This record gives sequence, C-alpha cells and structure tokens, in this order.
Amino acid sequence: MRSPDKLSKLRYAEPGESAAAFQRIRTCALSVPDVATLLLEGIEAADLWILHEIDLQMLLRWGGYAISPAREILFFHPRFMARLLVADPAAFLEVPLKFAILELADGGVVTRWADPAAAFARYQNPALADLGRELAQICDEIVARALGPSPMPS
Repeated sequence: MRSPDKLSKLRYAEPGESAAAFQRIRTCALSVPDVATLLLEGIEAADLWILHEIDLQMLLRWGGYAISPAREILFFHPRFMARLLVADPAAFLEVPLKFAILELADGGVVTRWADPAAAFARYQNPALADLGRELAQICDEIVARALGPSPMPS
C-alpha cells in the first residue's frame, strides 16, 4: 500500500444521463457509513441475505488511489435465486443485487442501484418480469426505510 501522500487523487466525472433508464438513485446528507448501516438493517428487515460489504475507498487506497468514502453492499436470497433459475438461468448474471454508496465532492452522499424491473424485463420472460418488479419494490422499500420516502418529483 502506498503512503497517503503518494496516492493519486481521483476526480469524479459527472454521471451520465442515460443511467436514469436502468438505475435508481437517492441523495442524502448522511455519511457513507451511516447510509451503509441503515441499508444493511433494511436488507435484513426485508429477510434478505447480506452477501458482502465492500469498502471501495480502502481497496482503491491499496491500489494507490485516493477517493471519498464509497461502499457497495451485495445482497440476495436463495428463494429468489430458485425462481430465477427455473424461469431462465441466463438471468443468473443479474444477481446478486447491489447498492452503491458514494460521497460526492460537495459532501452529499448518493446511493445507486440497478433497477431489477428494467434488468429482468430484457429477458422477455413473464416470470422474470414479475420477479424483477417484485425485487424493484423490495429495493425501493429498503431505501425508503433507510433514507425516508422518495421526494415527489416537481
């Protein structure tokens, strides 16, 4: 691991607008660790399994880069995997589900996750489409539990 004074500081690009078609996003004023804790609690409350939590800031530091706090949380449950595999094993690539939490330059924190409804709809399989909508609702409920209800669009 490089010493902190020799780390290459990364400057984030502006997020692409096309991501809105397949990602969901929430911003808040909480810290990355606080958001991660609240999401972990919400995942457990939804009776899902937390598969892994990745500290991206730490991993990039090991590689010689400095970034703001960033985490990824991977989660799923065998009951959904069983349904997915019966419907179309090609959709195996879409799981586990993941929340990505990133502190921005202005100090705000953004949480992003792939929209399962959009991901599973691509397979044109009614059983997968139903599963995708169900998982999308669960993800939205986890985030609402963690960060409060989504603000209404203006």
